[in-house]
Amino acid sequence: MAGCLNSDDMQKLHWELVAKGFDLRGWFGSPRGAVERTGGIEAPWRAKLRLGQTYFRFADSKRTTVQQISGGWWIEYEQLMKLIDWCSTAAMTLSQVARHQLAVPWEWNSADMICFGVLTAPMEAFEGRGRPAAVNTVYKGRNPVDAGKSYAGNANVLQLYIPNMERW
Repeated sequence: MAGCLNSDDMQKLHWELVAKGFDLRGWFGSPRGAVERTGGIEAPWRAKLRLGQTYFRFADSKRTTVQQISGGWWIEYEQLMKLIDWCSTAAMTLSQVARHQLAVPWEWNSADMICFGVLTAPMEAFEGRGRPAAVNTVYKGRNPVDAGKSYAGNANVLQLYIPNMERW
């Protein structure tokens, strides 16, 4: 959408591939340009984010403040409420529920804190249902808590990927 703060980024194909869970860091160093996929959004669509809306992100408390708030993966309030509701049903902490429902292995993020931001300028994101994070060379399952297991995620939780967040 023209006039959005991140309209240039939304036009670049590689950001949609990142939203889909492709690990582009190895693109040029791998045989025949092979790229692995794990996690991400199954079939993302472009979504206009709402001005004045609060968005939420699970972050790792051991990272810097800039790293905590500049990650691309966010959720809307309604999705956060789904996670909170599941806590009592599953007898799990919000961090544990987020990890399982959003398919976030410990290896990637401890998800032990929540960041939030209120949108003050027009932006877009890729939105959709999450894909499982399966063990491969991108997600190795090395953390003892992960113990080499995959994270299925929950297709009923919509996720947002905002490209190039460290820029904003």
